[in-house]
Amino acid sequence: MKLKGSMKNLKINNAFTVAAVGTALALVIRLYQVFSGIIDFKTGFYNSGDITIYLLYAVIALTAISVLAISFLASEIPQEKMPEKKNLPVAILAGVFAIALVVEAVNQFGIFNDMYTSFNIAGSNYIVPAQDRYNITFFMNSLPHLTKSGALPRLCEALFAALSAVYFLVLLLKYSGLRKFDISKMKTLSLCPLFWATFRLVQRFTRTISFMNVSSLFLEMFMIAFMMMFFMYFAQMSSKVNAVAISYKIFSYGLIAAMISAVVAVPKLLLIVVNSSYRELMETGSLACSLEVTDIAFCAFAVAFLVHCLSSARIKNMTLKETEKLTK
Repeated sequence: MKLKGSMKNLKINNAFTVAAVGTALALVIRLYQVFSGIIDFKTGFYNSGDITIYLLYAVIALTAISVLAISFLASEIPQEKMPEKKNLPVAILAGVFAIALVVEAVNQFGIFNDMYTSFNIAGSNYIVPAQDRYNITFFMNSLPHLTKSGALPRLCEALFAALSAVYFLVLLLKYSGLRKFDISKMKTLSLCPLFWATFRLVQRFTRTISFMNVSSLFLEMFMIAFMMMFFMYFAQMSSKVNAVAISYKIFSYGLIAAMISAVVAVPKLLLIVVNSSYRELMETGSLACSLEVTDIAFCAFAVAFLVHCLSSARIKNMTLKETEKLTK
């Protein structure tokens, strides 16, 4: 019995509805945790046990499973094709995402540079002389330290963030109608967002803490994992490489990643606005899990792009039906 697309009463619109409701519920719970002091926003640790901890994970898990199931079983789902019609919201948000990626690249390279030019040797802090900082011998000798400390993943993250920014600038030009691009020819560039997300995840695994106790980091890792899956199938669709039966994956992984990124980023954004202590800690780099603008930018872009895919498919289907009526 074929399960994929077997539910005639299910449409991909239902996945959007479930994701929206799940995101709203999870955000309410998360905001309660943050502003009631259940979470220490400086470290990301839970201060005490609370029923909302289990409730939050349950809401996210049930929403993710439901979105996956609906996307897989829905009888109506758009084809695996990049929308060609220009769309101003998608263009603007692609540009915002590109700017956020540039900011991320600069930040991560700055952190890498600090870690690279000063590290611990034989139990003492050794500051590298300016003339020796960037020679190849020192770089090769410091590779074990750079890998173990997480500095090397940060460098790779910065590199692929910059390259990903170029890719999203191309999408900005394409969907704004300023220039026409054949996205399918940019196969290598389309993989850069996937590699950027991959090194984000690798960098988090280098942190020597308890992942189960650190709520913020735990959610971030799941967010990045679903980002990676979305970007992988996004690259397949945009480059037209083995882009067969992947629509439900793009929609489900994109909606889940957007949901978790909203839960991760929105409370931090509100803390910046209303909490002066949080702003001071962020400015001094004292936060274990600070706000990353790429999370908010990704959330907005992913939702706008998926809505555009859905609306483009509807317009195409409507045109076909009208054509059939005219030919009868």
